[in-house]
Amino acid sequence: MAAADLFKGVYPFLATPFTDGQQEFDEARLRAHIDELIEIGKVHGITALGSTGEFALMSEDERRRVADTTIDAVRKRVPAVIGTAAISTKVAVALSKHAERAGADAIIVNPQSYWLPTEDELFDHYGAIARAVNIPIMVYNNPGTTKIDMSPKFIARLHKEFSHFISVKESSGDIRRVQNILELTDGKMSVSIGHQSLGLAAFATGATGWTTGIANTIPNLCVEVFEEAVNHRNFDNARKIFNRILPLCDFYAEKSLCRSVKAAAEIMDKPLGPPRLPLKRLSANDYKTLEKLLVKCGAIREKAHA
Repeated sequence: MAAADLFKGVYPFLATPFTDGQQEFDEARLRAHIDELIEIGKVHGITALGSTGEFALMSEDERRRVADTTIDAVRKRVPAVIGTAAISTKVAVALSKHAERAGADAIIVNPQSYWLPTEDELFDHYGAIARAVNIPIMVYNNPGTTKIDMSPKFIARLHKEFSHFISVKESSGDIRRVQNILELTDGKMSVSIGHQSLGLAAFATGATGWTTGIANTIPNLCVEVFEEAVNHRNFDNARKIFNRILPLCDFYAEKSLCRSVKAAAEIMDKPLGPPRLPLKRLSANDYKTLEKLLVKCGAIREKAHA
């Protein structure tokens, strides 16, 4: 795949399945989930080990197992992208090297920090990762979870210094940044929106990717929005589809992606196990609300309850 097409389209940020008792990584469930997303959901790529995948609650060995399993299960049908973020530069570099050796098509890296780094420290962190691998890198800006907000100017600086920073997952919630990043990099960095509720708005301002956890649940509908908005530029049709899923997007944003994705999977009889402790399942009332939203958007049929 040409670098210009990498990250274009809908790339679900995979939930990581865990077993119901011991909360161990469930490889078989992950493989089945990936098959369904690619063969039935028709997604354009697969991304593992992001916030939806609960990567921060895993050991380094577990993350390597998830990376290996993901790449093997994808089988080059679509690009496989692996998240390699870590607080320590040494660990982030090691995980990035492992992803490249394992056959990942690209990596995605967001800053992780207990001590907030200076801009120069953060630049050197990314620089060390860039020098360690030769595969494309997506920069992931998600200040809501990392508390680090990378400006479009900083991101453009990364691309100018290291050409294999080719894309940005922008999750700040500031839709103007899509245009800013495109302008500052002369369109050489693509922009993928991370916030599920801003997908359509981001496409209207130049984003060409949607890297989101909600695509675990409704991949076909996410793909339809993308196809209408980006490939066909038919925003009337795209808006009609997006308005169907927007209440579900807003619910996921409020309740958190990792909890919501796993609750939805359970409701849809495609279980991915529980969130890993200390995270817990949604409440019974939230399950009821979520089921209604899934019915409303057409993801499932209404169930008969005793």
